[in-house]
Amino acid sequence: MSRDTALVFFARLPVPGKAKTRLARDVGPELAAEFYRRMAERSFAATSTSKRTCSRTLCFSDACDADGVARWVTEFGDDSLRVAPQCDTPDLGERMRHALNCALSTGGVDGGRCEKAIVVGTDVPDLKSAHIDAAARALDEHDVVFGPAVDGGYYLVGVRRGAAGFKTSAGSIFRDDTTQQTTEELPSSLDGKRGIHEAREPPSVGVAHRALFKDIKWSTPTVLRDSLVAAKSAGLMPAPENTLPTLRDVDTLEDVAAWGLNAERAPGSGSEVDGDFESFREAANALIAASITGGYES
Repeated sequence: MSRDTALVFFARLPVPGKAKTRLARDVGPELAAEFYRRMAERSFAATSTSKRTCSRTLCFSDACDADGVARWVTEFGDDSLRVAPQCDTPDLGERMRHALNCALSTGGVDGGRCEKAIVVGTDVPDLKSAHIDAAARALDEHDVVFGPAVDGGYYLVGVRRGAAGFKTSAGSIFRDDTTQQTTEELPSSLDGKRGIHEAREPPSVGVAHRALFKDIKWSTPTVLRDSLVAAKSAGLMPAPENTLPTLRDVDTLEDVAAWGLNAERAPGSGSEVDGDFESFREAANALIAASITGGYES
């Protein structure tokens, strides 16, 4: 079993006003930011035991937050996490695609290329290493894999490397209009510890297909369905929709309450993150209680 997959966390600096603004409407910005911090750090810890990842990168939303993110990672105490900003565009799809391309080019152990890349959200309390490893296995045989979310979107998207014109597992030809990019147009590295530098090879040797992210209506109940249709229309072979379990991402107080009702401790697991389960559930319950009692400043 090879470590051939770069994992990228899409994250925000967990400070009031930046993180979980929809949740903040019900519990206040301070509690929303603190709860998001707990969720994100739970994701970092839960995926640290993956057997397939060759790197993990915290890809943060605003470049101006670089110093704050560096302090956050230091305080969390995981020196294996790389850090890098997301590209500067309001288009979520383009930001994910850019991050995947960077990871394919520079997500290897030594800052070089790797065969697969996965982007995950940091607001999915039940995300585990097993989900990352299952996604990587799916990419052994498929071009793209999604982790379905309860709301109709997805909490995970993964792609595998492929040269322009290579045959996919569907037997069709993978071609993407990005394969004509020049070296000067390459994405910067995701290896924040080594500094931002240009990718070492043109993206034609491995790109996240533009069709996966183009014209998708984000934050709607049809995101996953539309993305699967786009993948097939582009000649890619997605993994079956049920390859990964459906998980809940948390954006609102209603999501917190629903997670609390349905959460179950994974049986037979002695990992540190499972040891955090009860305290995290208590934090969720405290958040709900604060919204009822008004124990926060609006």
